[in-house]
Amino acid sequence: MDLATKPPYETVDFKALAQQDEAFNTTWQQHSGKLDFQDPTTTQSLTKALLKADFGLHLEVPDDRLCPPVPNRWNYISWIHVLLDSTNPSYSNRYDPGRHVVGLDIGTGASAIYTMLCLKSRPAWTMCATDVDKKSFESAARNLTLNNLITRAKLLQTIDSQPLIPLQYLGVDKLDFTVCNPPFFADATDMRQSLSGEGKSARQNAVCTGSENEMVYRGGDLGFVTRIVEESLVLRERVTWYTSLFGKMSSAKAIIGLLKEKGVTNWAVGCIDVGGGTKRWIVAWSFVDYRPCNSIARIEKIANEYLPFPTEYRFALPASIDATAAKHTIDQQARRLHVRWNWVSQTATGVGEAAGNVWSRAYRREHERKMRELAASGTGDADMQNTLEDMKVALAFRITVSESTREVVVEWLRGSDQVLWESFCGMVHRSFKKS
Repeated sequence: MDLATKPPYETVDFKALAQQDEAFNTTWQQHSGKLDFQDPTTTQSLTKALLKADFGLHLEVPDDRLCPPVPNRWNYISWIHVLLDSTNPSYSNRYDPGRHVVGLDIGTGASAIYTMLCLKSRPAWTMCATDVDKKSFESAARNLTLNNLITRAKLLQTIDSQPLIPLQYLGVDKLDFTVCNPPFFADATDMRQSLSGEGKSARQNAVCTGSENEMVYRGGDLGFVTRIVEESLVLRERVTWYTSLFGKMSSAKAIIGLLKEKGVTNWAVGCIDVGGGTKRWIVAWSFVDYRPCNSIARIEKIANEYLPFPTEYRFALPASIDATAAKHTIDQQARRLHVRWNWVSQTATGVGEAAGNVWSRAYRREHERKMRELAASGTGDADMQNTLEDMKVALAFRITVSESTREVVVEWLRGSDQVLWESFCGMVHRSFKKS
């Protein structure tokens, strides 16, 4: 399978994995096909087997450092893939093998698993990785070297007084994204109580071998990511997407509330649920105006107040209009507007860019007046083309006519003006209501 487009895990077939990996087969046989996830040896055997079988990666982790479960780690990276692919400056909404991306793994850990998964699945990507813990940092370097990925990575051992996103010390000017699996616990007592199952109806699903340094931070995951938010308010567009994992929905909600309070209007929310009762939450935010697709930015498992504004608008075609006529209507309507427009008839999809509300009556009257003046001067087409080439994009959109569902799908690709986006959707819809 092509790792660049490998889907998220839904479940793991342990029996099939045992047939693929000799070391894991020994563990499988020892437990008579019933794995004991409270046993550190078992969890490490499973992690190593999955990384080897599914990604061709080899792992060495000290016994006193976190051995990460592969499914939720990969599902986070898979989510990042879709986030970046759907906010591609080319508006392609798919994996671009030639797109060079630079990411940062904040607190990479002894496994460097996020860094390795990113590098292994996307050959054109490079990664920066940081950690404050010397033992974890050295182990991360060994794993990257062991897998021949070290030349595409830039490692930095940090200290507490340095920023969590230390661009200056890394020697990079901009990043496309950050990933982070923050310490989930506020103090050592909180960690011990949680891992022992104190106050819960059931104990932890799997043993945790993480050190206190990996698992504990003042304020827990909320405190750690609040610090990232504060840094992002200074760095702003120097990082396209800031992202982090959360152990509790309450922490994710609190961070979204903080982002809204600080005036951030472009964010995305994800959920990782591979079964077993343990869920993780993802929040991403950006000061850049590329808009992620609805499927990655909005989930059903959280209240609407924590979700970003929808980036997709659908409406059904009237019974009197067939798909061919709808395609013609969309294409001709866009061509009449002062927009950059590219229509692909084979896929019934068009992508456009506008400098503002170019569909308003006032704008269209003024535009027609200018066109007449330019035509009279004999320079109309050239001057209008130059205007389009030089324009500042306020809204980018994609319109697709789906024959199978008889729907028109309008997607918000770029822009920061919610009112402008809603107005555009209304304009497209009205053109069919008149028919």
